Amino acid sequence: MDTKQLTLRIDPDWTFNVNTQIREQLRCLIAMGVIQSGDMLPAANQLAEELGVNRNTINLVYNQLRDEGFVTMNKGRGTQVTAKGQLYHEQSLLLMDLIKETVKQVELNNIELKPFFMTGLAYALQQSSFPDGQSDILFVECKGHDHFFYRQVIEKATGLNVETLFLEDLPFHEDSIHDKLQHIKIVVTTLNHATEVKKYFAALNIKILVIGADIEPSLLLEISSLEKNTRVSFICLGKIGGEWMASRVQEAGIHHLNVETLGWEEELDQEESLRLLQKTDRVYASGAVFPALFKLAPDKVVPYPMRLEPSSANLLNDISIHSDMK
Repeated sequence: MDTKQLTLRIDPDWTFNVNTQIREQLRCLIAMGVIQSGDMLPAANQLAEELGVNRNTINLVYNQLRDEGFVTMNKGRGTQVTAKGQLYHEQSLLLMDLIKETVKQVELNNIELKPFFMTGLAYALQQSSFPDGQSDILFVECKGHDHFFYRQVIEKATGLNVETLFLEDLPFHEDSIHDKLQHIKIVVTTLNHATEVKKYFAALNIKILVIGADIEPSLLLEISSLEKNTRVSFICLGKIGGEWMASRVQEAGIHHLNVETLGWEEELDQEESLRLLQKTDRVYASGAVFPALFKLAPDKVVPYPMRLEPSSANLLNDISIHSDMK
């Protein structure tokens, strides 16, 4: 898979540190569609050399983008853009139009761009309801499930800032978690790990909300119509996610297929993916891995559409930006 060629710029004279400059340019390019879902970002070494920065700076940027859901990272395969940027595409186009019009007015008044935008930053900080870098919701999930889906629906339903913390990382972040909870209004997790998360946070005075998801009924109808012994693969970020996908189908009474479950980030590189696609008849891919797999076999790979359970959607919709949930 080809690596996306990028044109990024950094300016050491700006107040923003270098990693923030790089991260925000990448986020903008992803949201604008210049960098598309499924594209591979340059290797950290390559981009660091092109920009004249330390490799650790690029690694930090990529890790931040991964935590925000914009990319996935896999040793041996690289850093790949997810579909999350599509959620911000229309907003980004509107913002860019507004910026271009604003720049015209600034130039007509002979004002330099840098002090103008720094003043704009100061104004935005003064107007912000929440200090920079703080989140309102801590979302806890494992790396194997489609955590991008859950984070996106939580953000959309609540309008709040969401930070993802992986269950596997909990033992290594005990000190920082206590600091985070000073600003967190609520912890959200899924039915997959409700017991573990409740046990971990039992001693802390924090509300825990448990949500669940299911499969779109239209997909169940499609799968049920497949011929007997059709070879079907369910693929998510990890095998546990693929197993969850398959279990939703089996719980609907569909048992006539030859089913395989796999984890894209745990088990597959590109060569293994191609071998799998050759021997399977149909691949159902979670939203997080669909773009990459679809590029390899558009005739076999179809999305696995998920939706929040109605009760979970109601719980999230009840959360207001201005409510006091502590």
